[in-house]
Amino acid sequence: MARRRVTRLSSSLEFDRVYRRGRAYRGELFSIHAFPNRAGTPRLGISVSKRVGNAVTRNAVRRRLREIFYSSLPEIPEDLDLVISARPAAAKADFAGLKREFERFLDRIREHQSSRD
Repeated sequence: MARRRVTRLSSSLEFDRVYRRGRAYRGELFSIHAFPNRAGTPRLGISVSKRVGNAVTRNAVRRRLREIFYSSLPEIPEDLDLVISARPAAAKADFAGLKREFERFLDRIREHQSSRD
């Protein structure tokens, strides 16, 4: 799937909705909040606070998480908004470690969705 603008959450209202009404999955490197949407495509929001590092480090973490999301699009349920909140440990993690944790979260999200159906 091509990288399109529609696959991103951008407004604070969208982030708030996912944070307040979504289900949280917490890990060592980041946490993910997931909430169903009606967009017909998975959408992503990324939050990286200054506790993670300087601007260069935060942007590197953002780029890695975005790439992991896009490379995993075929496995992500089509009706989900995801907000990833990076933890300081994400700055020191390699790409493979971030991807492993993301895949574990995806398994848990799919489990939860299948039990809900």
